[in-house]
Amino acid sequence: MRDKKKLLKIAGISLGGLALTAALIFAGYMLWERAPEIEPGPVVLETESSPQPTALTAAQEDKGTPFDTQRKDGVYTILLAGNDDGTGNTDTIMVGKIDTVRHTIDFVSIPRDTIINVEWDNRKLNSVYWASINNGGNGIDALRSHVKKLIGFDVDCYAVVDLEAVIEVVDLMGGVYFDVPFEMNYDDGPVIHLQPGYQLLSGEDAIGLCRYRAGYVNGDLERIEVQHQFLEAVAEQFISLGNIPNIGKVTKILAESMDTNLTAANIAYFIRQALMCNTEDINFYTAPNTPQDVQQLSYTFLDLYNWIDLVNSVINPYTTPVSEGNLDLVYLHNGAVSCTTVLNGAYYYQLGGGQSSEPVQEQPAQLAAEPEAAPEAPPETQEPEAVQTPTVTTAPISKPVSSPSNDDWLTFE
Repeated sequence: MRDKKKLLKIAGISLGGLALTAALIFAGYMLWERAPEIEPGPVVLETESSPQPTALTAAQEDKGTPFDTQRKDGVYTILLAGNDDGTGNTDTIMVGKIDTVRHTIDFVSIPRDTIINVEWDNRKLNSVYWASINNGGNGIDALRSHVKKLIGFDVDCYAVVDLEAVIEVVDLMGGVYFDVPFEMNYDDGPVIHLQPGYQLLSGEDAIGLCRYRAGYVNGDLERIEVQHQFLEAVAEQFISLGNIPNIGKVTKILAESMDTNLTAANIAYFIRQALMCNTEDINFYTAPNTPQDVQQLSYTFLDLYNWIDLVNSVINPYTTPVSEGNLDLVYLHNGAVSCTTVLNGAYYYQLGGGQSSEPVQEQPAQLAAEPEAAPEAPPETQEPEAVQTPTVTTAPISKPVSSPSNDDWLTFE
């Protein structure tokens, strides 16, 4: 009996010691983990009566304590970009909002072919990052600036994701179960061979699924939907598996492989926030758009008012809604090209999908000199009667006779 009591006492001491050690490790982790700092700045476009924000402590950020600004409490925005065509183009572009109070995560994909208001002749959003690097820039600043023009405010955080990191994370999870919609085969560059049906995808398989575009009728737009379905599967399986033991490994992989303004402690913070979400509270959307051929290239024009509604309902971190006056966005209005500001290089749109009336010259060098015209602040409140009248060109664009072409989907240099 004494021996039994002695053994129980030793076991109790051991378990107590383990519990104390675990508690100390957890406490140390929570002290190390940190929410990103949001740079202070005016919440609305500057006027004499515009309120100035107050600083938010880390404790307030973590608990979602209301603070005296027009920004929603406990909310962060992030720009995610990924190069998945091998050329340096950022063919995956997503803007997300992470709500640490309501425990929701929402991401909106902006199509790679989204047209932007610039002078040069490749006006696709996905070309901005690499073109900036080729002209002496750092890529992410240029992409962030153009995204800001499309959404009306600057994001808090950014991350350019290396595809190798995705492979490592998926493999760390033991793979991801996913229903591949159809047979995917490609050998001219990346090797992609996937059979249709529900199956366990490795990291390499997952990248092949996300990169593949050839079999879709509507090209990149349908591929985005498959990417969303895959990301939803990743989120559901990561949460349901309770990957708490993998947080440190995932944090290390992402911190070492991304071009980002997040620290490892920030990444860990967001991972823990994701684990606190229910699967139905993690959602993905695609920007409403209209495909249109211009100068024999496939573009997508964002549908202005549907886009504004989506921005305000899903990713706007401010209580002040975005309006068209906060955007620099090219869109279609009654069959003509319009712009919320002054339309740059209007000659480019003269003949729709045909040839321009004047020679088209590639002008990559202009990228480096482009001014940062996006507003430094989140949106300005506007009364309906004060809404800026868009500038509309007189030359209509013809409807495309076929679905958008896959003009550069897997071109390698």
